[in-house]
Amino acid sequence: EAQLCGFLWRKRWLGQWSKQLFIIREHALLCFRCATDPQPVLELDLRGCHVAYKAKHGKKMPHTLKVMGTAGEVLVIGFQSRQQTEDWRKV
Repeated sequence: EAQLCGFLWRKRWLGQWSKQLFIIREHALLCFRCATDPQPVLELDLRGCHVAYKAKHGKKMPHTLKVMGTAGEVLVIGFQSRQQTEDWRKV
């Protein structure tokens, strides 16, 4: 059972954004290309992660969260509203 889920923007290679399904379940952030995918394309253990918020006015993605894992992995997730960003940051 998911604690939080939704279609969010993931920053890809060379600054491109792609919309993907994100689910937080049992201390893990799971990322799927679409809702019908049986396996996630990315799984990040959130225990010990550092999360940083950044606002960029006038940009395509005005609110972002940068999630840095304990093994050095980095994931940037984009949001359209500050409230949505805060909801995900809290979880």
